[in-house]
Amino acid sequence: MLLRDKVGLLIDDIAAMRTTVRIQLASVGLEKCDQARDIKEAIDKLNTKYYDLIVCDYNLGKGSDGQQFLELVRRKRLLPMTTAFLMITGETGYQQVSTAAEYSPDDYLLKPFTAETLGTRLVRIIEKKEALKPVYKHIGPKTDSEKALAACDELLAKKTRYALDVMRIKGELLLAKGRASDALALFNEVLQQRSTPWAEVGKAQALIAYGNSDEARILLEQTLTAYPNYVAAYDTLANLLYKTDKIAAQQVVEQALHVAATTQRQRDLGALALANKDFGRAEEAYRIAVDRDRTGFFKSHDDYAALARSCYEQEKIPEALSAVKDMSQHFQRTPELAARQAALECQVHIRAGDERAARAALEKAQAAQKSSSLDVNTQLEIAQALFASGQPDEAKNIIKQVAEDNQENDEIIEAARTVFEVAGLDEEGAEFLDTTRKNMIRLNNDAVALAKSGELDKAITMLVEAADRLPNNAQVAINAAQALLMRAQQQGADLTQIGQAHRYITQAIRVNSQHPKLEAAVAFYRKIAPPGARPLEV
Repeated sequence: MLLRDKVGLLIDDIAAMRTTVRIQLASVGLEKCDQARDIKEAIDKLNTKYYDLIVCDYNLGKGSDGQQFLELVRRKRLLPMTTAFLMITGETGYQQVSTAAEYSPDDYLLKPFTAETLGTRLVRIIEKKEALKPVYKHIGPKTDSEKALAACDELLAKKTRYALDVMRIKGELLLAKGRASDALALFNEVLQQRSTPWAEVGKAQALIAYGNSDEARILLEQTLTAYPNYVAAYDTLANLLYKTDKIAAQQVVEQALHVAATTQRQRDLGALALANKDFGRAEEAYRIAVDRDRTGFFKSHDDYAALARSCYEQEKIPEALSAVKDMSQHFQRTPELAARQAALECQVHIRAGDERAARAALEKAQAAQKSSSLDVNTQLEIAQALFASGQPDEAKNIIKQVAEDNQENDEIIEAARTVFEVAGLDEEGAEFLDTTRKNMIRLNNDAVALAKSGELDKAITMLVEAADRLPNNAQVAINAAQALLMRAQQQGADLTQIGQAHRYITQAIRVNSQHPKLEAAVAFYRKIAPPGARPLEV
């Protein structure tokens, strides 16, 4: 039987239910099945073992549920696409939850059920996983888009009965590769056969990539009229509106929350409400975000920081300080946490008019910055505190370093822009960040020009300095690696230079394994590297 050689994981917080379902699973052929009582235990098992299928109860107790677990493992890429996921629930309304969620299970089963029904459902979803395995094996933390696309085409040529699923995957891969024209053609082909919400949203995303925002907005609004529970349409529309009409974007997220009130969507609402100076609504959204998950898996420093800001902007000083203090109760004590708290306390004390306490908190944050390598959000929080303290030059120095290091990361650049906006420096911030971006482009272009003109040593010196200073800038790292490989090609392969090139390519892979120029750099390395050089794993 199909299930006999599979390995499963059963997740349920009630021992009696685990025993009952375990017996049913064994009776339909799934003899190799581990068990977990909660999310933490399940994640520990996923980190050490591969499972062909997961059977998870929806209600996991202690404020957590199976949908949260599925969202967590998908976001963190702990669950391979080849693993089948069946949700068990006693709630008849779960279908709406499932279809509205960003991460849906492969199937769900309502209680009570027989062993025969359980076995039939498992066989059905595993057969589908097996059929799509040629594609899924190339998708994950190290996605190989070209191989995945080739596998999609092979399956479509064989006229698989899962053709629509394959076309959906192919469309997503094409969008991720920046092939908007091909993606648009694919989604139009699907829509000529039948109206389906994922193809409508995919077409809108392709139009956005083309720059046809108005047409995409109309299409998304029409999609939501036809499919009011399809949250991907809300999310895509909100992202589209974000840069031009944040109030309208906030309204769209509010609507989406009525369909699927996820933690991430509460964060999105809070961020938009802060941007719109709707501080009361922001406070409500972030309070839900910090209170919703008692297990701690979804908690973030950013939620508490935003909650504190939404409070002090309303002159709720005690509530703001309480939000900052609560961070210590929910997160491990780290240099990032201490620095983030100190920077936040500085801003709250400034709003309260306590200059002495504000100065002491800022000094603590700056000391942490000098002694530790802090994450981006903590650095930007310190920059925010410096702006609030009347030290704009110091704030800009931090933001400049962050923007240079994350030149191609739109999310981080937008976060940096928000720091300027909070300080009331919208136009200056936009100009500052644009200049910083142009300077980084110029650095790369100048170095490439030097290399092409024969001044390879100067180019290498420039790029290596930048790559060492900016460990998260994939473009600079790739250019540094290629310049070193060019010199090795000209002068003979030197293992020291080859090793240095390997380090920069690995650095770029860590930052952005899908960078459009990475493939060429890897191919060049493999062509130049002599026997004995370290292999590259992409």
